[in-house]
Amino acid sequence: MNKFVNSFTFNENVFYYYDLKNIFDSHFELKKLPVSLKLLLEANIRNENEEEVKYIIDAFIKRNNFRKIGFYPTRVVMDDYHGVPILVDLSSLNEDLENYKKEDFISPKIQVDLIVKDSVDDKQEKSIQRNKQRHHFIKWCQNRFDNFTVIPPGFGVYHQVNLEYLSTIVNIKMQDENVFIYPETLAGTDSKSTMMNALGVLSLKFNTLETQAILLKPYSKIHIPKVLGIEVVGSLAQGVSILDTTLNLTNLIQNEDLTASIIEFYGPGLKNISVEDRAYLSEVVIRSGAICGYFCIDDNSIDFIEKTRGVDATLIKTYYQKQGIYNDSIQNWELDYDKKFIFELSKVKPLVVGPKNYEERYIVENVPSKLQSFKIGNFVKDNDIVLANIISCTFTSNPTLLIQAALLAKKACMLDLRINKNINSTLTLGSIIIKNYLEELDLLKYFKQLGFKILDVNYLNSSTKLEEIRQSVVLDIQKFNLNVSSVNSGKDLELVSRDLVKSNWSMSPALVVSYALKGNMNFSITKEPISTDIFLSDLWPSISEVNEELGKISSKMYADVYKNIFIGDDYWQNIKCEDTDIYPWNEESSYIQKSTYYNKVENKNSIANARIVALLFDDVSSELISPEGNIPPYSPAAFYLLDKGLRPDEFNTFSKRRSNTELLQRGAFSDIEVKNKIVLPKEGGYTKDFDSYEVLPIYEYCQRMKKENIDLVIFAGENYGVGKGTDWAAKATNLLGINCIIAKSFDENHRSDLVKMGILPLCFIDDDIDSLKLKGNETITIDCENLTSNSKIDIKIKRFDEVESIEVQVKLLNDLELEYFRNKGVINYLLSEVVTGE
Repeated sequence: MNKFVNSFTFNENVFYYYDLKNIFDSHFELKKLPVSLKLLLEANIRNENEEEVKYIIDAFIKRNNFRKIGFYPTRVVMDDYHGVPILVDLSSLNEDLENYKKEDFISPKIQVDLIVKDSVDDKQEKSIQRNKQRHHFIKWCQNRFDNFTVIPPGFGVYHQVNLEYLSTIVNIKMQDENVFIYPETLAGTDSKSTMMNALGVLSLKFNTLETQAILLKPYSKIHIPKVLGIEVVGSLAQGVSILDTTLNLTNLIQNEDLTASIIEFYGPGLKNISVEDRAYLSEVVIRSGAICGYFCIDDNSIDFIEKTRGVDATLIKTYYQKQGIYNDSIQNWELDYDKKFIFELSKVKPLVVGPKNYEERYIVENVPSKLQSFKIGNFVKDNDIVLANIISCTFTSNPTLLIQAALLAKKACMLDLRINKNINSTLTLGSIIIKNYLEELDLLKYFKQLGFKILDVNYLNSSTKLEEIRQSVVLDIQKFNLNVSSVNSGKDLELVSRDLVKSNWSMSPALVVSYALKGNMNFSITKEPISTDIFLSDLWPSISEVNEELGKISSKMYADVYKNIFIGDDYWQNIKCEDTDIYPWNEESSYIQKSTYYNKVENKNSIANARIVALLFDDVSSELISPEGNIPPYSPAAFYLLDKGLRPDEFNTFSKRRSNTELLQRGAFSDIEVKNKIVLPKEGGYTKDFDSYEVLPIYEYCQRMKKENIDLVIFAGENYGVGKGTDWAAKATNLLGINCIIAKSFDENHRSDLVKMGILPLCFIDDDIDSLKLKGNETITIDCENLTSNSKIDIKIKRFDEVESIEVQVKLLNDLELEYFRNKGVINYLLSEVVTGE
């Protein structure tokens, strides 16, 4: 047994664990590690061979960001948007197992939770068809895969289900006939999954390629992250919500390079921040560029676990206390953070965002000074509010925020205030649990009394329609060209109707109610009265009032909501799936089709006489390589859908159809903004076949070359693949049959994705497209037999009877990436391990 293993007895049961204190006794300097790094240290000691322990300890002592360690998730959580394409790939792999001489069905090697969004009641025919195809496939996966759990639609916001129900905080398993306990760690497919750091669960986001790899081998190499400590002090003043902390927190860290950094919150002020509010702060730092915002487990965490799960969490508290990573046993000022900040909650002031975009943020006192137009109509005038939306999704599903708004509404009703009928005001409830606790606390009725219409979750994705505003107001706005306003909570500003309402403000739910009561943005809400002799301070609930209501939310309510969480409603139960070994793909489906990424291909020692598909300029973004927006008419993707019998108004977007690789490859390089030097001045996704001198879509040309088994390459300038870093760009490139990208430089995320898809990235050293005078009719040969990582190699460019050699840099950064390339991608590499039993 490992020398660091220890045990303790709890309720007459013996639990073994990898004792951090034993590690610190041998290596005292590690005691000063931030808590998030201590969790990573424990996981690496627990999972690595004893021969590797010396390297691990040395890596954590030196904390060199170039050193890599393991991240060992105990669970993966996905929403259906990201998860369905991953499951399509895994199902397709199982269908092709004969290529690997493997008979056993491959299921995830780690617990996977898929949360299906609330969309089954959407009455639009397009959504019904999309949901029908996706849900049938998900239901089949639920029945077929081991270690795979589905939460059917109807249980609310994705991150909230994870926070309130799914997380176990610790894991327990049998090892050598002993019961071991260790922390839960989470891998997620989007930033919302990292909100679990609010509960003390170290959670990191991975793209779909990385997640697929984790399903086959629950492990990922990461650089040792920097950890910035933020000491939270004080409490929020009256009139302030957690949403108002955005400006202060982002200003605090805006000048820091947060790449590969964890923000770790600590300090006495944390006792004043609920777990739900912590989830919001963790999302703020993600948007600022950090990989996560971590909160240590403390009494707030334990209380939240016991309330939402209805369990005694004493074992969890005992384990973290024995490890010295429970908040009351940590002397944070002694921890060795890369940098420290102080975040004073008392200095936070009420904040609004807008009126044009999310980057515009103002303290409420300054709003009147930002207004520029003051025209007057017959019924409304400039800066009058005509729309007020509270949407309980994502951040505003936080009970603190909604109870705060509800108590304000209650006080307003008691003072006989009402919202002007010219204002269309709505409260959209994003989940069952939100509606339940507002009704249990008898608070929902006050929104209704003020004039808010109560809507269900299906309204979330719809834009505000003109007919929802009184016709007299609409005519007034149009006649006098008025600049009226909306106040919104939880709604993206770009979703609000721009043709009628030009100024759209985002703020906390309580401020939405407050501004709606006034009916106009041209006043100082903290200083001037909302109504005669009634000020904001008369309406705003105190923290103690909010906490008193929060305390009334019972664990029974959570139990009632989640008791049938894995069963689903009648709609879900009535989805019938055949019990088949492989999924019965429907060739007529336009949303779900078998993947073709990972068909086993024999390793090739060279890329020989490859044709050039494109000569591209600098800054080709991942969105240009694989578009996510609307599917344009007269494109290869459009013709594919027309052949399926769809009308142009049914095409939807590429991102909504990303589970169909037939469509994905037809969309690759098809954007009208693509500029291929081979065919300029013609723009768009075209290239030239120099055998026939025909100009044709890139997809059609690649298909033609595939039939002839001809290798393909692309040349590009600087920053190839730059952008938000969707891995679909690398997948689409793979589907076209492109073997190599040669560029001046790469976006690092895209370069890594290309390698994971088995595509060779090479960088020019002294040359570029222009200096080589490339036309596109050349052929390219690359000897890959003796390829090594980080090496320089010669490639041969043949023009007619002349051959020119140039030196390029191999952008395979280590031996593991070299193996990914040799195996035509990370999945093929991991499957070879599965087959050989390694």
